[in-house]
Amino acid sequence: MRSVVRLSISIGISFFALIASCGLGSDEQRGDASYRRAQHLNGLEKRQEQKMAYTMYKRVVEAHPTSISNRLRDRFIEMSLVRAKMVLDEGSASSDAIPLFQNDIEKLLTNNASPNLRQEYALFLVQMADSFSAKERFDEALHYIDRAISYAAEPKSLVKRKQELVGKVAKENFEIAQVEYENGKQNKEDEDAFVRAEYYALVALLFDPAYNDAVKLLSDLRKQNIGTYSGYLKVIQNIPDSAIFRKVNKYDILLAVPTVAKGGAVSLEINIYNYSFNPLRMKSANFFLADKAGKRYQARPIKIEPEMLDQEHEAKFKLNFPGPSGDIARLIYDDPPHYSEKCFF
Repeated sequence: MRSVVRLSISIGISFFALIASCGLGSDEQRGDASYRRAQHLNGLEKRQEQKMAYTMYKRVVEAHPTSISNRLRDRFIEMSLVRAKMVLDEGSASSDAIPLFQNDIEKLLTNNASPNLRQEYALFLVQMADSFSAKERFDEALHYIDRAISYAAEPKSLVKRKQELVGKVAKENFEIAQVEYENGKQNKEDEDAFVRAEYYALVALLFDPAYNDAVKLLSDLRKQNIGTYSGYLKVIQNIPDSAIFRKVNKYDILLAVPTVAKGGAVSLEINIYNYSFNPLRMKSANFFLADKAGKRYQARPIKIEPEMLDQEHEAKFKLNFPGPSGDIARLIYDDPPHYSEKCFF
């Protein structure tokens, strides 16, 4: 009798295990059937079968994320990639659907995934980069190229592609900076030309910090602009890449130094403009000179008027500093969370 009971229990357990496995297999089998049919179809019918394969595989992956076979994993990645490419080709790199497919892919695309799939996904990311590059959104373009390099089974050509993009963007911005610099020298009425030139030189160096010609031009421009606010928001119109602009236009407190008098000490005439969201309490202790080595020299105590500088207002005053041991590199305003500097070269 006991043996019969044990047999019944064993049969029952096997039966429920069979049901569970059939449930798992049915979705995967339906996905496989659609996957196979898609190989022999074209157009809308092919897409419908690929979508069905993706949907069925996704059900299995979500239900059993740690126990799927390598075969199912690779097919699910392949179908996710097909869907992502379709959205990119017919829509936009900014489509909300693409990150969802990327999330599906990247959760499973580990180093032991098929090298062909990793390379295929890397090429898709390069296509994303090209799309953003065409819209002059270079920060996002480089982001996707870097991701492509990290996933690629053979990254060498992608590294070269990144170098080409970086070189191209740096050169284009340097050339614009040169044009603006020459315009500023020839047209004294265009007061903003040197500031525009400074902005584009900084963009060039953001992409290629070792660009020697851009380093020299920026140094010349900073000398020219010591007495001028570097208000890039005022002079740069039609900003195509807001991410790059924010990296360059990083100070919300603008500084200018119209006059510098050197003796045993250093006396500066300082203009400051509050572009931040808060009033500033003007204290001489928040102003510093820095030399080439980075050593700071705090302003000598003095009461600044006005004591409070409202938003979108300007103040002008003089401050005295101990004489630096070397050339003055920059004027610094440091009152956390506010920080700004004016470079002298």
